[in-house]
Amino acid sequence: MFATLSRFRRQIAVLTALAMVASVLVAVPAVAADPKADYTATFDACGTAPSSGFEDVPSGHDNAGDIDCIAYYGITKGTSATTYSPRMSVTREQMALFLTRLAGLVGIEMASDPDDAGFADVGDLSAESQTAINQLADLDITKGTSATTYSPADSVTRGQMALFISRLMEKMTPMMDGRTAHGYTPSKVVAVDDDVSTADKDETKKVMSPYTDLGSVTKNTYDAITNLYELGVASGVSDTAYGPSALITRASMAGFMAGVLDHSNARPAGISIQAAKTTGFGTISTDVAVSYRDEMFMPVADQSVKVFNTADVMKLTEDNTCMDAADCSWSDAEDLTDTSGNLFLTGTAADGAKNTYYAWIGEKNGDKFDADTSDHAMVTLSSTTDATTLKVTTDINKNSNDGATPPVANQVDMDVDNSVTVTVQLVDGNDKNVAKSGVKITVGLAKNTLTDADGADTSGTTEFNNPGIATLTTDDMGRATYTVSGPTGTRAKVDDRDRTDTVTFSATGFTNAETEIDWIDAAEALTSAKGSAPKYLLIADGKVSIRASINFYDQYGNPSATAKHRVSITVGSNDAAVRPVNSRGMASHRGSVTATKGTNITVTFTALEVQGTDGAWAAPSTVPTMDSVTVMPVSHATDDSTRPAVAISGVYADDNRFHIGGDLYTYDDGDSFLEGGERLTLAQFEEKIGGNLSSITTAAEVQVVFYDDDGVSIFKLNSTAS
Repeated sequence: MFATLSRFRRQIAVLTALAMVASVLVAVPAVAADPKADYTATFDACGTAPSSGFEDVPSGHDNAGDIDCIAYYGITKGTSATTYSPRMSVTREQMALFLTRLAGLVGIEMASDPDDAGFADVGDLSAESQTAINQLADLDITKGTSATTYSPADSVTRGQMALFISRLMEKMTPMMDGRTAHGYTPSKVVAVDDDVSTADKDETKKVMSPYTDLGSVTKNTYDAITNLYELGVASGVSDTAYGPSALITRASMAGFMAGVLDHSNARPAGISIQAAKTTGFGTISTDVAVSYRDEMFMPVADQSVKVFNTADVMKLTEDNTCMDAADCSWSDAEDLTDTSGNLFLTGTAADGAKNTYYAWIGEKNGDKFDADTSDHAMVTLSSTTDATTLKVTTDINKNSNDGATPPVANQVDMDVDNSVTVTVQLVDGNDKNVAKSGVKITVGLAKNTLTDADGADTSGTTEFNNPGIATLTTDDMGRATYTVSGPTGTRAKVDDRDRTDTVTFSATGFTNAETEIDWIDAAEALTSAKGSAPKYLLIADGKVSIRASINFYDQYGNPSATAKHRVSITVGSNDAAVRPVNSRGMASHRGSVTATKGTNITVTFTALEVQGTDGAWAAPSTVPTMDSVTVMPVSHATDDSTRPAVAISGVYADDNRFHIGGDLYTYDDGDSFLEGGERLTLAQFEEKIGGNLSSITTAAEVQVVFYDDDGVSIFKLNSTAS
């Protein structure tokens, strides 16, 4: 709905000469702290408008959608066949023509031969312009610049534009569903919670404006500008300035008029369907409007419309039933448009699912609907699985632990770091991040001392506990951060103590989550080790060449190299190789070994030793656990081959590869991925085979329908990894 969005963007038109408003000024309310538009239209009159083709309105222009909209509805014909002149100002004569065309579209009745308003300066204008000016006067939308003058050549200011539009909107009937309003007029705007300013005496809330430059306008102009802002019709020249005395540009005028169309009953010609919202989290339930208009955009009442919905591309069998009854809902009921040419229903989409609604005009037992060939309108509701859990991480080194069994993570060296950033992320039941903004999260912080300034054990002593120390709001990625400061000072100071901080996060509808931060002031010691080798290697001449490494860390997760160490590394059946640990805490070795496709090769790390001052080598007092690692030898799968559905042996999503047994398959977004009768995207396929899962207990089963490494392969998912 590009027209609606563009009306809220900052106007960048060049402001021309200013004109003084000659009228009695009245006091106007102050600016609200954070007002917002509270009466925007539910639906959009312009979403399907084709490009106007004006060469001076690029697609990236702030008002491109609005200009396309008023050109589609015939409000403007441009300044030529190929230009719109968006920066040009608008004369009062031109505005009269624009407004009367708009009035006809929004259902305002106008006399075709209105009485002469008595303006003596319009006689030289075209008959169309004279009629338009007299029609506006007849509707009290304009009063002229005096009792006998209209001043048709004068340019319209932004303040005058607001008055014109406000008066016109009061003459129209907004889009309605019975008593439910889907559009509003300026007189319906009343103060709401975001209008925080109150009067001195009666404390009545006032409708507030975001604009700080309205102090010199009349009360009527102030009200018109403010109410149109609340309707989402008027926008300023900046976030805080409206520019009431500046001349209205043709671009800005288009934005105002497209906004009026949204609130009205004007809709595109033919059949159209819209939802009040198309995306959301969790189960969606929203208003859906179906409209039918003739070629002149006039409502067509009592028109029979078929409305049905499906979670998949809609196709019906010969007897007008769904190909799979569980996938769609079809009704032969006679749904008729109301006197305004509309019918309304409630649209739904299940948590994490999509549901597409179709509107189609056809005989009950006549033409058969097919989404590929039938003339129809459609709207899709798309639900994102809602967040259920708070996931907490920190920027502490991921290898940090104190050497305990099991390891105690989140050790922070007070000599190096004095703060830790904690991130809380919204995730769903499958531990997938949910990009949901605006969720309020309460932070709690408890500080428990471990030792006092003299080094005495004070474990369990709560130094500080505040369950509501801060309130966070998730950003567009569904996350928020909080920074925890550690102990400060020197060992001689009372405030420098070893300390354990517990940070908790709570939000309505979520189970509390927490993390611990252990601030430690102790000498570094070798406490952990982590071996590494390639997950898989291609066999060459019956062998694979494996480079294996092991990294040693202190309790803070930093590379440990406090003394001279060496370690034995054994690749498969080869003899052990003794390798030194370098200054970065790493030892490595490359070994070539005979390989059998599909059979893991194990790399082990043993016999860690440290050299003493006398030059002798011996086992250190503490030896960290040194787990072995495995490497899978594989060969490329044969081109033009097939394979029945069997369990995948390993997934390498970073390389777009997986293997079955010892056969390695490569895939990319040019391949076909199927599950049942549904086509999957590459991302969906990877998720289902376990490429985005941290651990897999049950492997996915995949059938290789056809494999071509350089061409199009077809993979069919038989079961999903879990």
